[in-house]
Amino acid sequence: MNEIVSISPYSERTARVRIYNPEVAVKCLPGHFVIIKFKKEGERIPFSIINSDSDNGIIDVIIHRADGLEEILSMLKPGEALPDLLGPLGRPAQIMENQKILFFGDGSGVVSLLPLIKANHARGCRCVAVLSEESSRTQCLLGEIESECEKVFPVTDAELVGVVEKCLHDYDIDRVIMAGPTLMMKRVAAETKRLGIPADCVLNMLMIDGIGICGICRVMVNGERKQTCTDGPIFNAHEVDFDQMFNRQRLFV
Repeated sequence: MNEIVSISPYSERTARVRIYNPEVAVKCLPGHFVIIKFKKEGERIPFSIINSDSDNGIIDVIIHRADGLEEILSMLKPGEALPDLLGPLGRPAQIMENQKILFFGDGSGVVSLLPLIKANHARGCRCVAVLSEESSRTQCLLGEIESECEKVFPVTDAELVGVVEKCLHDYDIDRVIMAGPTLMMKRVAAETKRLGIPADCVLNMLMIDGIGICGICRVMVNGERKQTCTDGPIFNAHEVDFDQMFNRQRLFV
């Protein structure tokens, strides 16, 4: 269990890791995540499940050294077992049918969007993506994302929100799904609310236990306290208090 099946480097900093865990592979759905310990006494770190193969009992995650995992990629070896893997965690995404969906992602947010893009495309949705070309995680997943999308806009960080807002006006968008920096999501959420377009956000909060005990990943949604690990990680972006979320993130950085 938790055996590393393969490691596929995309760059010196980023790799796709395939892990054997039949229990998680059978149960997981788009939007779920796992928490992994790479050392027995190490930190517990959440990762989006970007793909699952239930027939062979395998899940895929993306590991990026900028996530505080500078030593991890050099430590991992195919055939070795991870000390601990907990999942699937969180609530699965609501997958649409036959809608036009705009996906917006930056940094680690690009990774969490991939399974959602695939799942919605499989249900007949027409997908458009605006992604930060300055993120190495965009570069490594761009081919997979392009194969699922009608149009992909890789843009600079400075252009990102402006291009999203332009797409909202130029395309007949039914829904927006976003993941990335808090203040960027706040701005896009405000614009979609003004235009009457439903929007979901995938939150990336610091977690310890992943089952709602520690409370570190707590956010305010529609005036109520929610845990990102158990109630999320996907929420209605129009109901999230992004200012409160930003202030909490600053406390733990």
